[in-house]
Amino acid sequence: MKQLINFSALLTLALIGQYTYALPDDTNKPLEIQADEASFDQNTGEAIYKGNVFIKQGSIEIEAEYLRVSTDQSSRKFTSLEASGTPAKFSQQVDWSGNIVISKGDEIHYSTSESKLEIMGNGYLSRMQNSISADYILYMIDDGTFNAEKKDTGRVSMTLQPQATKATK
Repeated sequence: MKQLINFSALLTLALIGQYTYALPDDTNKPLEIQADEASFDQNTGEAIYKGNVFIKQGSIEIEAEYLRVSTDQSSRKFTSLEASGTPAKFSQQVDWSGNIVISKGDEIHYSTSESKLEIMGNGYLSRMQNSISADYILYMIDDGTFNAEKKDTGRVSMTLQPQATKATK
């Protein structure tokens, strides 16, 4: 079963991988956060936001009910964002043509230092009409690769659109 999932992931990568890179300057933009409640611990560099949380950083947008932001104390850069909600949502423009990756799940962990997005519980990820649903999705933003697995009952579900054919002259 894992071989089928890995083969499906490779097939998806072959079909959409060349287009899945993120905009290079998103993580260099300021992190703008709105929420009903906020707390920050300067000693640990950790901030907690609760209720109607909305985050924007460049083209990245996250919506959640709860968000924990961790910061590297020495570099003062954001290292991870952990969001949860019903569902938590993440989107990012992935190229200059305006294509967007949209994902949602019960929990989303976004590691800025590794450009890694983990979607847990009722996970969904779509890009250019291609989509995947699974209990767990690990998406590597920089190279557009992913792994998906169903942790409970059920299966990984993927929808792949055929590539457009080139017009002949």
